[in-house]
Amino acid sequence: MWRRLVALSGARDSQTLPTTSPNHQSPDRRRRPNFVLALAGGLGQIAGAHEPPVLVPWIVDGEPPPVTPLREYPRASVFADSPMTAEYRATLVKLLADQARAELLAAHVYSRWVSRVADPDTKLYLAEIAKEETEHWHRAIGLLADLGVTPDAARQHQTSSWFYATTRLLLRRLAWTDVAVGAFLIDSAAYILVEDFAQSSYAPWAEMAQDILKEEEGHPDFGIRCLRTLIDDRGRARVERAIRKWWRISLNLFGPPITRNTERYLRLGLKFRTNEDRRQAFRAAMEPHIRALGVAIPRLYRDRYPFV
Repeated sequence: MWRRLVALSGARDSQTLPTTSPNHQSPDRRRRPNFVLALAGGLGQIAGAHEPPVLVPWIVDGEPPPVTPLREYPRASVFADSPMTAEYRATLVKLLADQARAELLAAHVYSRWVSRVADPDTKLYLAEIAKEETEHWHRAIGLLADLGVTPDAARQHQTSSWFYATTRLLLRRLAWTDVAVGAFLIDSAAYILVEDFAQSSYAPWAEMAQDILKEEEGHPDFGIRCLRTLIDDRGRARVERAIRKWWRISLNLFGPPITRNTERYLRLGLKFRTNEDRRQAFRAAMEPHIRALGVAIPRLYRDRYPFV
């Protein structure tokens, strides 16, 4: 499945540089309030997505103009002992701290269910996923340590957002159907973001992200298998309800199309797509798999961020 997803996700050679002047700035960067809190929950934070949005001129059906700053750092060109600007280091530490938190959150979700499922194969696979997520967290805090940031200090660099409080509330109420849909949708969304990190200008993170992509190829397929079993055992209605809920959450998980940090992430080479680029790649990849389950694509009452 993930080879198909990568092909659909719009990944491109990170060395191709846009032609927009590096001095270009979007006009009228006024902050727009974020007013739908409950829809932003999920199994884990996609690092750097949930930040204060900015208002830019809408030009076509509510779509913002593209953000194409000149990339200043090629892929895998910076190392822990390389000279770094204060801007580069602060941005890198923030994104790594958010990613470490996301990996640990996912590990906690999957590990909680190891003792709760009866099927031996499902129990084993959940334990393997929990181990993988824990190892990813451990590697992320290792990268932070190389930058002189301890796990305790990393918390000071994490994004402070209502998103995390909402997520923690959601985790206590997850049913098995939610976990299966999460493996299907939320892990797919996370995979698309890790594609960006695999093109990172920070070489250790690019290497780590490449390993994560290989290890997490099977997570969505695991979710699909669990959902098919649930459909066979309990009927389609329960799965349809869960997909309706988590589809909106998944789309909102990518955050506003443009945030105050979008230009900086792209310019520093720490990401290569905007939130909206990743969201559209996610929709293109996942909608056929939802239909393959015999479930209609959930109707959206608002077909742009924040989705309801």
